[in-house]
Amino acid sequence: MQLSTFGKNLLTLALLFAFFSMANAQDNIQNQFDEFYANQTSTWQEYKLVKMPRLKNFWNVVADTIKVKEEKIAAARSEIRSLNEELSEVNTKLDDTQAALTASEDLNDSIGFLGLQMSKSAYNTLVWMIIASLALGIGTLYLMYLRNSKVTREARKLLSKVEEEYTAHQEKARENQTKLKRELQTALNTLQEHRIKI
Repeated sequence: MQLSTFGKNLLTLALLFAFFSMANAQDNIQNQFDEFYANQTSTWQEYKLVKMPRLKNFWNVVADTIKVKEEKIAAARSEIRSLNEELSEVNTKLDDTQAALTASEDLNDSIGFLGLQMSKSAYNTLVWMIIASLALGIGTLYLMYLRNSKVTREARKLLSKVEEEYTAHQEKARENQTKLKRELQTALNTLQEHRIKI
């Protein structure tokens, strides 16, 4: 489990407070002992003599100081436990927030298309493939239209030429028919005249 910066700072502050409290209590005991040693004892040869009530009083002070120190240590440990619990809660909330953020980013990075969830890059690739396919199809249809249009124009020209030739041929056939009818009529008339004369 990772500690957040706030949690690390809070834990460091609690440990420093406990350390300075213990150092201060230790310094206080040392000062009291030095004062006791200097003022409340007497020397005989190389030995220090201490009256029992004074030693007992000093020991009571030391015991009280140790008791206060132990209470402070217990309070500091309790506070550290409390801070660790808070830190654990904060880290749990941070993990939940991180998971929600990841889920949100995943959701934001995906797009629903035809009932399927896909990433934006896959969606973009698919859309561009569809656009390219449509452009290719439209281009192919346009080229086919141009080719068919050219073929149609050529067919119309050819049809027009055939119609012109057919019209000319019809006209020529009509003229030939008319000419043949005249020649036949002339021949009939001539034949009729020859019969009459005979």
